Amino acid sequence: MKSLVKERSAAWPNESGCVRRIFRPALLSLMLAISPTVLAACATAQNTQFNSQVDSRLVETIDGYVRNRDFNGVVLVANAEGVIAHQARGLSSIEQDTRLGPDDAFRVGSLTKPITAVLVLTLVNEGRLSLDSTLGQYLPELCANTPASGVTVEQLLSHTSGLKDVPGNYTDPFWQSAARQTFTPEAFAKAWIPAEISSPPGKYRYNNNAFFLLGLIVERVTGTTYADALQQRVLKPAGMTHSGVYDVSAVVPHLASGYARSNFGVMERPITIDPTVSYAAAGIYSTANDLLAFSKALTGDQLLPASLKARMFTDKGNEYGLGWGIERWPTTNGERMTVQTHTGSIPGYQSLFVQAEDGTVVVILDNFWQGVTVIEMGRALFAVAHGAPALNPKRLLSDLLTPIAARDGADAMETAFRAAPTEGANAYDVSEGALNSLGYSLLRKGMRDPAIRVFEWNAAAHPQSANVHDSLGEAYLSAGRK
Repeated sequence: MKSLVKERSAAWPNESGCVRRIFRPALLSLMLAISPTVLAACATAQNTQFNSQVDSRLVETIDGYVRNRDFNGVVLVANAEGVIAHQARGLSSIEQDTRLGPDDAFRVGSLTKPITAVLVLTLVNEGRLSLDSTLGQYLPELCANTPASGVTVEQLLSHTSGLKDVPGNYTDPFWQSAARQTFTPEAFAKAWIPAEISSPPGKYRYNNNAFFLLGLIVERVTGTTYADALQQRVLKPAGMTHSGVYDVSAVVPHLASGYARSNFGVMERPITIDPTVSYAAAGIYSTANDLLAFSKALTGDQLLPASLKARMFTDKGNEYGLGWGIERWPTTNGERMTVQTHTGSIPGYQSLFVQAEDGTVVVILDNFWQGVTVIEMGRALFAVAHGAPALNPKRLLSDLLTPIAARDGADAMETAFRAAPTEGANAYDVSEGALNSLGYSLLRKGMRDPAIRVFEWNAAAHPQSANVHDSLGEAYLSAGRK
């Protein structure tokens, strides 16, 4: 069993170096040894602008994530009446000591996928594409007479294609070498997307290669590039004037630089992935205001008719529709509300987009690659926007213990754990889910002994939980212990 933190719409392998885990950044020559305390102080002191109707509970919650989680990014919350919070916290560039502004741009990772899905469905609406047509029909040079030839466009959109995907860990040689090269879409597909089926078609399994191939299909049926088709059919009609497909040769005004925390607790530049590898799966950059404009365009009729939106937002299984997570999020008093949502994770950046049936929109764009924090913060802000009290989040054990484990080993890590406060304003999250997440994070970083120690703590604290014992067994197995 895995971490109890749900990140079903995560993008590429995220912070952990694997899908839905906490990434181990490659140790690059540029080490930016800036204290998280200093960064939090800078973010708290930053003078940001927001709507005069902003709810103080939203601001208090954002402040809590800055204070206890070192959140660094832009937050926008809106309801049916308009924007109720729009704030920027922290730094756009550590090297230049440049503060973030609320209109800064970010790479959004797999938040590209729902935007690609809308693009594909505009072509369905035009009669250029059919959801029931196949890879063998649209991309015969890649897929005809192969096991993948019968995969449909709808299966690509719903992550039920069964196609073999990119490696799930950033330590894989693919990410260390091939993914740093520049490709044309056709060249990448020929080299790195085998027309193979690795899981039963019809079964949900998150898949980046599926959305890469959707980009190729868009190019094939429109006769233009994916970027141009996106601009013509989605970005321009939605009024997304500060969004596009990221290109390393282009200058993107006010693009925030991406960073990651090293095992030793300092900020550094993350592993480099060429944007041509991200493409239609994770290649877009955007701003909070543009993503709000996207939501408004979807709510209206600028992009898709109601029948196609209904199909796109229908859960096909595993709480996922066509390019969108379809979930039930808590509001207040135990009530839940249907939302359409997606996260995005690409080295240095984390994003979250949520829209609800009552007009609530939450956008979080982060350039410190803070996956768990962004997802938890989004849920908290969504609940607060519906009347819940402000939330002061607990601190993450990974921020405290990972540098100690990397530097001094498991015994020193345990000493720090036993001394960590579990109550009060500075409390650390020592829940079953938090410990499981920390254990897997350490395991993926190659710190087996500290990881086993954490899983053992969790098993002792939650002896009736099958999940924690399964996780401990997995850690023992990885270390050759039976």
